[in-house]
Amino acid sequence: MTSPSTIPGAPRRRSSVPKRVAQAVLAGVLALGLVLATTGASGEHPGEQVTSVLAGQPVRLNLPPTDEPKGVAVFFHGQGGNVNDKMDGPWLDALRRDGWVVASSLFHREAWGNPASTEDTERLIAWAEEQGGAEVKLFIGTSMGATTSLNAVVHGIESPPCWYGVKAAVDMRTMGNVPGADGFIRAAYDGEPWPFVRNPVDNASRFPADVRYRFVASPVDPYVPFEDNTEVMAGRLREAGAEVTVRPVQGPHDDPSHYSAFDLVRFANSCA
Repeated sequence: MTSPSTIPGAPRRRSSVPKRVAQAVLAGVLALGLVLATTGASGEHPGEQVTSVLAGQPVRLNLPPTDEPKGVAVFFHGQGGNVNDKMDGPWLDALRRDGWVVASSLFHREAWGNPASTEDTERLIAWAEEQGGAEVKLFIGTSMGATTSLNAVVHGIESPPCWYGVKAAVDMRTMGNVPGADGFIRAAYDGEPWPFVRNPVDNASRFPADVRYRFVASPVDPYVPFEDNTEVMAGRLREAGAEVTVRPVQGPHDDPSHYSAFDLVRFANSCA
């Protein structure tokens, strides 16, 4: 059978492909123009990230969608973590979306609050405040990161108004159930036992009493004993005159219940 396109005098069909391509290009241009117009009008820069290396340690900054951030929150990772730990997840991103600059560092990895990690903290704060255009107002430490952050405060770093600790490991003598922890701790202190002045639970009286502390921990944590870490540390800080709150959660060491974006943002904003 002869197709219509081959019948003499019959009109030829025009291909719809060029038209569809043109429509797609036009739609893309319009969409791009809409995005540029919207972000340009609001001044937002959603999802921006700044990275660098300070004294050999990678550092990172997540910027909020505003030119007037509420403050800088410094995140201290736990054992096995790194500069990107939790930085791409919904927990810390809720803080960023609410107007906070969130900063992190490698902190010499499994440093357990040794002098090198304290120096890292000092460098990170200066860089984050310059890049973020705001002051540090909150420290957030998870597990080992609690010791890293608290030791920085005891050993020369000016404390922010608030500190937030999740499954806080603050007594190095009780880390026997954490895989590899005893070895990492010894390595962090040049093969020697950790010094008394670097074990936060033994130095609670040296922490500023005008800082607000919040602990999030599970009473059934098999790695970081609640009674020997959160309970003891919170009690000693209260005795020193500090305002301390404890939010008990459930499950094992890294249970999702530890990471309430609502609780973190609410506490952070009370410090802003």
